Amino acid sequence: MNGLKMNSVRGRWLRSYAAVLLIPIAMMLVAYFQTRSVLEDEINRANSALLTQLQQDIDSHIDYAYRLSEMIAFNSKVRQFMRSTGTIGPEERIAMVQALSDFRLYTNTTRYVDRFYVYFRSGDFVLTEGSYYDARMYYDLQQSTSGLTYEEWKQFLAQPYRGQFFSMQPIEGQPRTGILFAQSLPIEARNAPLATLVIELNEERLLSAIRNIQSYNQGKVYILDGTNQLLASSEKRTGTARSFESLNGETGFVRSQWDGEDVMLSYIQSNRTNWKYVYALPMRLYSQKAEYVRNLTILTVLLALAIGIVLAVLMARRQYDPLGKLVRSVAARSKLDPGTVGNEYDYLEEAIDSTLDHNNQMNRIIEKQKNVLRSNLFVRLLKGRVENDFPVIEVMSEYGIVLRSDYFAVLLIYLEDFSGFFRQDETDVEKKREFVRHIISNIVEELIGQQHQGWMTEIDEMLACTINFTSNLSTEEAKQEMLQLTEEAQRFIGSRFHIYFTASVSTIRRSVAELPTAYQEAMEAMEYKMLLGAQKIIFYDQIQSFNHSYSYPLEKEQQLINHVKAGDYEQAKGILDEVIKHNLSEESLPMDMVRCLLFDVISTMMKAAIEVNLNQSELYEENRTTIQDLMNGVSVSAMQERMTLFLGKVCSHVDSKKKSHNFRLKEDILEFINEQYRDHNLSINTISARFDIHPSYLSRYFKEQVGDTLTDYINKLRVDKAKELLRNDEIFIKDICDLVGFYSISTFIRLFKKYEGVTPSSYRTSNDLK
Repeated sequence: MNGLKMNSVRGRWLRSYAAVLLIPIAMMLVAYFQTRSVLEDEINRANSALLTQLQQDIDSHIDYAYRLSEMIAFNSKVRQFMRSTGTIGPEERIAMVQALSDFRLYTNTTRYVDRFYVYFRSGDFVLTEGSYYDARMYYDLQQSTSGLTYEEWKQFLAQPYRGQFFSMQPIEGQPRTGILFAQSLPIEARNAPLATLVIELNEERLLSAIRNIQSYNQGKVYILDGTNQLLASSEKRTGTARSFESLNGETGFVRSQWDGEDVMLSYIQSNRTNWKYVYALPMRLYSQKAEYVRNLTILTVLLALAIGIVLAVLMARRQYDPLGKLVRSVAARSKLDPGTVGNEYDYLEEAIDSTLDHNNQMNRIIEKQKNVLRSNLFVRLLKGRVENDFPVIEVMSEYGIVLRSDYFAVLLIYLEDFSGFFRQDETDVEKKREFVRHIISNIVEELIGQQHQGWMTEIDEMLACTINFTSNLSTEEAKQEMLQLTEEAQRFIGSRFHIYFTASVSTIRRSVAELPTAYQEAMEAMEYKMLLGAQKIIFYDQIQSFNHSYSYPLEKEQQLINHVKAGDYEQAKGILDEVIKHNLSEESLPMDMVRCLLFDVISTMMKAAIEVNLNQSELYEENRTTIQDLMNGVSVSAMQERMTLFLGKVCSHVDSKKKSHNFRLKEDILEFINEQYRDHNLSINTISARFDIHPSYLSRYFKEQVGDTLTDYINKLRVDKAKELLRNDEIFIKDICDLVGFYSISTFIRLFKKYEGVTPSSYRTSNDLK
């Protein structure tokens, strides 16, 4: 990788550094044109944020004025004074002391309220937070320096107020500054107040929060009431009146000119008090900051270019050294040729991918081998192929298995049918079976793992799950839990994947050494699926109370042979059903006895078949298939059905011999079909019942005589009749379907297209064109 390819990475780094260095130049150009507007926006947003903070801070304290007015207005002693006639007696004085005590509590929770007083008109006296005064005394002590005469002050108190704020200057004259809050009492009175509450808010304390904003940006802060009248300001008093008439809305920015200088007014309105908080900043400060930022940007870019060029070269050279060493180190240990890839990064990426793929492959092989070894361990445990001194617990821990208790059971699963899970074109049976086992193993282990733990393994063409219970359960509790888990597995797997299986469960065992016994119990229980049927859950406990003999008298055997020889299918079938029902109705016969009984019955039927001269090759094939099914554990109901079919075949053979010269049967059947083809229920069963012939014999006989199967013949006849009716455009296709005997319109269309190559509607259209 030396030479040109080594320099390719270094060159790419240098180009990258150059591109990075060009970014400040572009940013400087953009900043040159955008600095002023961006700074204006940022300063305005910062001013708005500061004003919002100021508004929230002051509102939280101004709100106390409202709460204070409500507390005073609804104070029981204050309301008592408002109702008094003017004379202050001992009782009123006691109430006054209590009211003054309440007032002192009210003034300890805010720093904006200087003082407050309540003027009572009926008694012409004033209550403050500290004392009681008659009106004249309070004026002389507190209000004489305000600039108002006594009459003007009394006239101010006589006006009705609804929680209004005023500046002290227009109300109380020039010497004092601050904000007044006035509220007529009682609050519910509209026109004739009995008392007036006045709260004085100290302007200096309000402006202590304003000065923080002023010091931030050298601007001025103003507080306006709801009519845009000035309440407080951080600006020193001047003779020049400020105009705020253009401040409309709750928030915004307005340019104005004050004292011959352009200013930017940022304002925000309080939803609580309707006050406006205005911040006035000279526009010259915007330009100064923009010019400062622009000059600083140019200087910074030039300095960055100079330093960046030097650093780019040095860093590219320095950073490439470890990369080159790494490439050489990897090349020395890897089979991958560095000359076959584009550059160092591509080579390292390909080398790492190759190494990771190799590691993943090895991990998969190890994990697969681990699963195989674990499965082999459980097979040995279940079949009792473990020596006495074999360290089972230690070996299990090597596979991540930690036993939770000494209680075990074995669940055995036999696959019955999984054809519904795959497409018809998938023909690899072993691959399908392996996939199905994988699905069942994962689901069963997950279901059992919700409360206990279980491990699946393949054994004797079945799946076995070794279950370790998490706690010491009673036999009935464990059996009930196993029943619920297995039913849930059958339901979920059957409904979701269309995979069906039979399950058998052993009894609860108390140690790992008893697992072979549990497995044998599950195997014995599984054999009873032949008797109990497929897709069942069979517990070993339920097969312990079975009888050990069956009843098949010699006279019943002879009766069965006689009815077969006579071709009397119904009587022969009655004997067969009676023998099986008598012995198996209560499901109490062991499986070895069930097999013996079925062997006896099969032998009887074979004897009868030999005596009626049934075809020997057909007899041999039927005998072989039946015995093979019996040995493979086909259910009793399936075996009974097979024997019934064989019985019907033998009886039909006998009956056909009796009617071998009766050629009228074919004509009678065809005539019956032509008469009854409109009947939706016309089928092999209805025709066989009509002529007292076994359905299997009728099907074979009709095929031999006519050449078509009975079903094909009926369907073709109905299609031919439908073609005649389709020539009449006034009859709907659905009605034609009913008239010719088809049960559904979809079946009619499918069979019509099968035999004619087109749908009924296309056939009618083509016939109209002709």
